[in-house]
Amino acid sequence: MSDAAHLLAAIRAEGRGRFWVALALLTAGSLSEGASILLVLPVLQLMGDAPAQSIDLAGRSLLGLPLPPVSLGLPAVLAALVALVAAAAACNRAKAVCLSDLMSDFANTLRTGLFSAIARARWEEIARHRAADLELALTAEAERVKAAAILVLTILQNLVMLAVYLALGLLVSVPMTLAILLAGGLALAALTPFRRAAAGYGARLRAAREAQFRSTADFLAGLKTARALDLGPAQAAAYARLLAEAKADAAAYARRSATGAGAFQVALAAGAAAFVLAATGWAGLSTGEVVVLLLLLMRLAPRFLGLQAQVQQLLVDLPAWRRAQALGAALAAAAEASPDPALPALPALTREIRLDRVTCRHAPGLAPALEDCTLRIRAGAITGIVGPSGAGKSTLADILAGLRQPERGLFLVDGRALAAADLPRWRARTAYLPQEAFLLHASVAENLRIVRPGASDADLRAALDQAAAEFVHDLPQGLDTPVGDRGARLSGGERQRIALARAFLRAPDLMILDEATSALDWESQQRVIAALRALAGRSTIVTIAHRPSMVAFAETIHILEAGRIVESGSREELTADPGGRLARMFRAEAEAGAEAGTAPAEPDPPRASAGGG
Repeated sequence: MSDAAHLLAAIRAEGRGRFWVALALLTAGSLSEGASILLVLPVLQLMGDAPAQSIDLAGRSLLGLPLPPVSLGLPAVLAALVALVAAAAACNRAKAVCLSDLMSDFANTLRTGLFSAIARARWEEIARHRAADLELALTAEAERVKAAAILVLTILQNLVMLAVYLALGLLVSVPMTLAILLAGGLALAALTPFRRAAAGYGARLRAAREAQFRSTADFLAGLKTARALDLGPAQAAAYARLLAEAKADAAAYARRSATGAGAFQVALAAGAAAFVLAATGWAGLSTGEVVVLLLLLMRLAPRFLGLQAQVQQLLVDLPAWRRAQALGAALAAAAEASPDPALPALPALTREIRLDRVTCRHAPGLAPALEDCTLRIRAGAITGIVGPSGAGKSTLADILAGLRQPERGLFLVDGRALAAADLPRWRARTAYLPQEAFLLHASVAENLRIVRPGASDADLRAALDQAAAEFVHDLPQGLDTPVGDRGARLSGGERQRIALARAFLRAPDLMILDEATSALDWESQQRVIAALRALAGRSTIVTIAHRPSMVAFAETIHILEAGRIVESGSREELTADPGGRLARMFRAEAEAGAEAGTAPAEPDPPRASAGGG
């Protein structure tokens, strides 16, 4: 149960003083409730066959504390009983409010901690995890951790109340109370196999939920493709199998748990019967003492039974805590270096960006995505990078955008090698547009103002016009039109144009377009190209594609193959030789387009930028 101890320590650290306040309230409430049970004994004496008029408390004690030398009648004793019950209720209410507040803070701290760890982790670490697994950790698994935390506190509460009731029982009869304790302990020990089964079920449940969540995420992410290929029935059948397996496992666990709980209840009933016989025969207790002990037993028995059920459920939920701890530790270990305030500010990009013999791989043991790659990008110019799938283009874009550091080699801006602590500040001055445009489930205006919160509507419209996204003006609510989940209400080309408008609005030092115009028609693409040319000189633009027509407007084109730059030059220089790589790429693209009936038009020739070099 070391995981439970660590979880309790985390709750205590989160709660600080509130944890001890709740524990004090719990103890006070238990003592008040227990004392009210003890008061049943004088009530029975005052109501007996030969009722006494009063009870003299002189020389008596309660819970080891001397009572005042007064005589109490039945009304006074009953009033004291009601007062103790009220005190117990007040303590329990205050405790419930305190623990609810503590549990909310604990769960929120866990979620925000994981959220922040994901946000701060290096991109290489994030790429190792499936997005579905990270989403599961932040949602359903976080709820299971909260449930486990509540169970830890509930178990602690049960243990405190057990201790209080046992202490009260010892005041009435030491032998009988010890017998109750022994019987309860033996029953808990006998149910050890059921707790082991609960721990195993908890691990299987986490794996089952992970599989279900991954299946759901994959299904929703590829819903359009699945619908087009009529994969829905097969996916539904596979999902149903996952659910059926989880159901069968849950049913088997429920049967074992119910068997254990039933056996425990039968044992407690038999123990209660034996207790009455022993109390009236062997121990020779009075009727009043037997009644009080039975009342205590009625409080103790559910505590023992609840303790068994709570420990079992805790063992089911603890794997979520272990997973959250392991994930948080892995992400924290891979946290990106914080900017060093002692370092000089990054200067404005004025000369060049250079990659000097850069090697980068996605994971240890894999072949390098980039190997000994050297590249120069002139500031203010439009630079194109083209190559086949798997050539390393996206990895190159990640490095240029400051998302990852090279394994070997240098990433230099105006001759300064960017250290890990420089990357966040560098990213603040770049705009990275991948092929799949990222849009919030919000309005067009909100999606644009992410990068410039103070931008006016006129600024937004100007950026949309630059990105050939005037269609926004014709939407029912214009700039206030919701785009749907991840832009689902828009076409792929419309999403790309809004993402482009967002980049134009940011006016970055470096703009990287990684297949970012692939969904645009030719006319829209030409308008975007014109806007990029107008922006050149104020921003450095890198456009990356696997089709040469997508980079034909660049002033300098680099051809990337197998992680290396194999050719560089202007379009005219690289196509002068009909047997050159770029010339062959243009011919292959034209032939493929002719076969499909979608041959691209000849792009406008590139022209020099207005400065920046």
